[in-house]
Amino acid sequence: MKDDQLLFVGQKAFIDRKGEILILVDPKLGVDLPGGKIKEDENDLREALKREVREETGLEIEIGDPFITWMIEFPKDHRNQGKVFLVGYRCKYISGDVTLSDEHSEYRWVNKENYKKFCVDGHYKAVEKYFT
Repeated sequence: MKDDQLLFVGQKAFIDRKGEILILVDPKLGVDLPGGKIKEDENDLREALKREVREETGLEIEIGDPFITWMIEFPKDHRNQGKVFLVGYRCKYISGDVTLSDEHSEYRWVNKENYKKFCVDGHYKAVEKYFT
């Protein structure tokens, strides 16, 4: 029996800066969080997450403890395909100005009072858990 399901493992950073966290906008998928899939040759998961955050935002962060897991599935026409098992980490902003990679078109710092206005997709429950 052929197993053709693609399953990846990824990490997302909930970067706290003065009580707000950074959300990104992927033009095709909507709201996203900094982070991404772990590459095959990456054994240090925290360094992998720091790398992803630097590549996507230009920020330096301190990684705390993981606090949530969830699953998303990319649509068939997206550059990434398959399911991704995600681990969310509480992180602290250390330094830098947000400089977006070409993967994202916008960013916003959201807080407990306004996140519901912006986070309406697959990451909503994870963001909600962060703020509760």
